[in-house]
Amino acid sequence: MTLALICGALTLMLASHASPAAAIPLLAAAALVWNYIRDGGVWIGFRAFRQGNLRRVRRSLESVRWPHLLSRSSLAYYHWLRGVLEAADGRLQAARVHLLVAAAGALRTENDRSLVQCLLAELALQEGNRTVAAEHVDLANALAHHADVSRIIAALRRRLDGQG
Repeated sequence: MTLALICGALTLMLASHASPAAAIPLLAAAALVWNYIRDGGVWIGFRAFRQGNLRRVRRSLESVRWPHLLSRSSLAYYHWLRGVLEAADGRLQAARVHLLVAAAGALRTENDRSLVQCLLAELALQEGNRTVAAEHVDLANALAHHADVSRIIAALRRRLDGQG
């Protein structure tokens, strides 16, 4: 939004000099504002998810009026967050659908893909489907991921092996 304000100020400055170039920062400001309106709720929600604040995640996703207009990447994270909320509400099948859409979507990093696979493994374990859970754990492990995700994968493997 700060960049959009700067573009707006530049537009006013150029317009005061009757410059035809005033349209350029005006269009840039409009594009920035549109992207914030369109995708902002998802990224605010994702930040809240990383902080463990599911109430704020829910509020942020409720602000997304037109999910079908989200960018490809934002749509993948939208489904990830919807899956988390569905799981938190005990709707495991709906959560699975959202997480599978997220896993097939344009997530930004392999670490994020690995985390989604871990969530899918957790859902499968909660449903008592150890075979599917093991497949998701293997997929998560095959992707590049951070040490924190390695610990999650190890915990999932221990649960699959009946050790905890």
